[in-house]
Amino acid sequence: MSAFPLRSADSVPERLVATAVTLSVFVVVEGVVRLRDGEFVEGAQLLFAGEFLVGALTMAPFVVGIAYAGYWLDRSTIEPGGYTRIWWWTVAGTAASVGLNVALMTVLPVQSTQTLVAWLRWAVAVGAGLGVGIGVTEARAIQQATVAERNAVRAEHLEVQRDLLDYLNSLLRHEVLNAANVISGYADLLQAEHEEGTSGYDHSETIRRKSEEVTGVVQDVRVLLHATEERADFEQVDVVPILHEELEKLSDLDEDVGIETDLPESAVVHADALLPRVFGNVLANAVEHNDSDPPKVWVRGHVNEDTVTVDVEDNGPGLPEEDIPTLFERPSRRAADHGLGLYLVARLVEHYCGTVELLETSSEGSTFRITLPREPPEESTPSPFVDPFSGERAEQSTGDGQ
Repeated sequence: MSAFPLRSADSVPERLVATAVTLSVFVVVEGVVRLRDGEFVEGAQLLFAGEFLVGALTMAPFVVGIAYAGYWLDRSTIEPGGYTRIWWWTVAGTAASVGLNVALMTVLPVQSTQTLVAWLRWAVAVGAGLGVGIGVTEARAIQQATVAERNAVRAEHLEVQRDLLDYLNSLLRHEVLNAANVISGYADLLQAEHEEGTSGYDHSETIRRKSEEVTGVVQDVRVLLHATEERADFEQVDVVPILHEELEKLSDLDEDVGIETDLPESAVVHADALLPRVFGNVLANAVEHNDSDPPKVWVRGHVNEDTVTVDVEDNGPGLPEEDIPTLFERPSRRAADHGLGLYLVARLVEHYCGTVELLETSSEGSTFRITLPREPPEESTPSPFVDPFSGERAEQSTGDGQ
């Protein structure tokens, strides 16, 4: 009765439910037949007493179990590939139970055809129920073993990746960055030996500028590598003094830059020494890619119960529409406009469980919003900063930064 041919593993839950329904319908039909075969009173006595009642009651838990297994499989974590084994355990259990009970029938007398049918129906239900139970138990054990194996492989892969990142960080720090600094130093010496306007002066200036670009790329990559690590040294950090410090640096990019701020006295978040890179990159973009004369930057901060929000607005030319969908994605190359900087910002903000978004952009300017989870400030406690590359520790004041 349960040994339907198996065509698709995905059909196993439906087949289990169908088996349970078929067994239930068979009991009802069998009861009706028993009533029709005799007087009503005598038939009722036969229906609700003796082997029929005992058989129906004892098979009920197995039928319910088969139906529930079919319902549960579709909602379980067991992969469809494991359904096949559950089905064949159901078939095997049914076959074994029927075979055992047929052997008993050859020894024990069977009083009637109705008794024979009831016995076989009971054997099918019990065997199928036991088979489903064994199959589900085995499938769950296999699934758990598979998940454990995958987790072990994933952990091993992550460990290899961490070792590789550590090596790349060391390589960038001790080899590439040092070489770039040497090149820049020699470029300065060559520039000093030539008069301004000569080809030698111009060539040395190009060498120096390119070496500085390489240094900038190396620093950004090292920050990204650092941001991929599992961090346990986050501190309570006040965003406001960091913003004031980064705003002061904008005059190095354009001495005529206009700055307006609307910041709270304090805005404490959970972060580390890389946080200034987030605001530094966004603020630098607001000036470097701004062709207004003079460029202007507005910085507004807001603190609520759960978050700290910082908006950075500029009066630049806005962003090209085709660049907006991929603004925070990893660039295929260091582009001339927003390059690695905004990708770095996005990764760091993600590192702090926050968000960064472009609120609006037009020919009149752009506005970026950075949102970070808020932390309640500790009273009179400075925020320690540890440079992730040099290891030096400095105290960051938690004052209002004015």
